[in-house]
Amino acid sequence: MAQCKTDNTKLFGRAVILEVADGCSGTVPTEADFKLLAAGTSKTFDMNPNTTNSSADDTKGWVENVVTSNDLTLSFEGEVRVNDKSDQYGVYKFIKYYVNEVNAARQPTLWVRMHFGQIMIQAYMVITALSNDGGTDDIVTFSTEFKVADGSTVSIEDIDTSEVTSVAVAPNSANVAVGATRQLTASVSPSTASNQSVNWSSSDTTLATVDSKGLVTGVKAGNVTITATTTDGGKTATSAITVTAA
Repeated sequence: MAQCKTDNTKLFGRAVILEVADGCSGTVPTEADFKLLAAGTSKTFDMNPNTTNSSADDTKGWVENVVTSNDLTLSFEGEVRVNDKSDQYGVYKFIKYYVNEVNAARQPTLWVRMHFGQIMIQAYMVITALSNDGGTDDIVTFSTEFKVADGSTVSIEDIDTSEVTSVAVAPNSANVAVGATRQLTASVSPSTASNQSVNWSSSDTTLATVDSKGLVTGVKAGNVTITATTTDGGKTATSAITVTAA
């Protein structure tokens, strides 16, 4: 039977990206602070520009408009999962945060960013809508909406969409004594790829283990293969480790 690798990026829950982060408007959160809100099914943005024009216009008969303000709105729909994933902010935390802030007479505000093709819209925003729908096929969904709380935080940034083509591990072979450690390093190509993360694994954890940072620890004498697999694209590279007696 074929054992085919599943590409989760094809699932709409991974493709529909809206991230949130706790914090106040004066400090932009770090990359690590932003978390996926939940498994998304749809997202939209609307600049909602307010305009004004002059009815006394006399330039060739065209009414001319000027934008006076924008009511930027980000809308998101997602699925409610019984178990939120570790890389998600999570719908349950989101709902609790909203209610707790309202009960404390504070505005339920978050840093929000939405990926749209090659750009990312980011701002400090207030939650202006939150509802759920049980659905007809036992899949519970929720909807929410954000509007700008601090206009000075609104930004549009380019997203590097380069895809991972390969990964290399250094050193590609090494010795480590039982109880000792050896650091391995993964280099993802191209260097401009938007996702540089890798997952580490050991072919035999009874001989050697490896942590999430590529640190190998010798357990028992023998030969073992340590593999680095890119999160984006599933590219792999290995290092042959010989574990020697202490």
